Order: sequence, then structure tokens, then C-alpha cells
Amino acid sequence: MTRQSKLTTLEKLRPATTVDDHWPATTRDATLERLLRTATDSAPPARVRTRRRRLLLTAALTTGLLASGAGIATASGLLPDSFTGPLSFWAKETGGSVDVQTARRVAQAPGPDGMVLSVWSARNENGTICIAPMFEPPGPLDRPAPADFRLAGGSCERASDRNRGSGSGPFHSTGGSADDRGIHTMWAAAGGAARAELRLPDGTTRPALPAEGQFFFWYLADERVDPPTLVGYDAAGRVMAERPLPDLDRIDR
Repeated sequence: MTRQSKLTTLEKLRPATTVDDHWPATTRDATLERLLRTATDSAPPARVRTRRRRLLLTAALTTGLLASGAGIATASGLLPDSFTGPLSFWAKETGGSVDVQTARRVAQAPGPDGMVLSVWSARNENGTICIAPMFEPPGPLDRPAPADFRLAGGSCERASDRNRGSGSGPFHSTGGSADDRGIHTMWAAAGGAARAELRLPDGTTRPALPAEGQFFFWYLADERVDPPTLVGYDAAGRVMAERPLPDLDRIDR
């Protein structure tokens, strides 16, 4: 369609008006021509810009939803039954008040055979804490629950019992387990100790792992020598207490 035919069409579409009597034909035609030219020249760029903005906005919204979805999935992910099953004793010891699904890895330290000794814990609203040390492959502290792990015991303690025992100094109570490889894994209430270490029979020492108000440690038992000694230190580095560890093999027998 030519520019003149467009102008004629525009004139026909224009409603009738008495203004035409006071508007010279030459002026009217020039004005309509200018309006037609302006609309024709400016329309395509406006459509292109609008479409591009919509595309960018859609992409931004899609990216935001994907990121949010990933975060929600990670935060609300359930621990697998293969992991929570061995920790079911938490529910038995607390009458179900501690939910195993709330278990989180709270600390870890080097363990035997390239594994790490990690501590998992959970608590209820009344302050009861359940812990479970285990050996698992190394990695970041916030990594998912392991598929391959060796549970090394665990226990639950009410807040009232924990507070009552804290005034008697470090290592007022201990717990532990032994496996068929001779690996003994133990934990002791920290009391007032700022840090602790394991003093082995050969004179070497190994730091104990602090978590949830307790110290966790492991050692390879040797029936030819006495068990290690747990040594606690205050914030100034002074020895607060020394406790020879029990022989778990003899206790089991």
C-alpha cells in the first residue's frame, strides 16, 4: 500500500467533524502525512524493545525460581532410612521426643584408615541432647548424610542431668564403644575444661574433639599396654584433670 492510499484510508476512518470548515485542506493533509510517517517509523523499534524487555524479565524470573527451588529442596531434604535406622535408639531413650530427622553433623576430626570421626546430634525443645559418634568418609561439615558409615555408639542426656554434672569438673562421666577391629571410641563430659587431649601409652598426644559440651576421641586398643589417659586443660592451658580411661575390652567381658 502506497503512502497516499494510507493517507486516504486514514481520512476515511476519521470521524466527521465541523473542524474541516476551518482547517485548510493543504494544512490538514500535511499534518496527517506527518502523523502517519511518525507512527510508521517509530513503531517497529518500540515493539523490538518491548519484546526484548519481556525476554529479559522472563529469564530473570526463571533463574530466581530455580535458585529458590534448589535451596528449598536442600533445606527440606529428609535423611534416608539407611542413616536414621541405626539412630532409632534416640527415640527409644527419649520417648520419641527427639526427632532423628533433625540430626545434624556438628563436628569432625581425623579418624583411622582415612576416615573421619564425626559427631551427629539432635535435641528437643526441653534441652535433651542425643549424640552419635561415627566414622565416615571425609568432606565438608555440611555435606549430606553418608551412605557408608560405622556407628560408634551414642547416648541421650537430659538438660537437668547435664547441668547437675557440670559442677564436678571435667570428665565426670564417660561413655564408649569398641568394635571388632580394636577401635575404641569414647566421649566424656567436658565440665569446665576448655580443651582436652588423649595421652597415648607411647607418649604421643592427640586432640580430643569438642562437641555439644563433651569431648570425643578414639584409639586403637593394645592389650599389652594400659589404655590412654584423657587430660583436660583450662583456658590458660593449665592441666585441670587427668583421667585414665577404662579398658573397654575387660568391661565387656
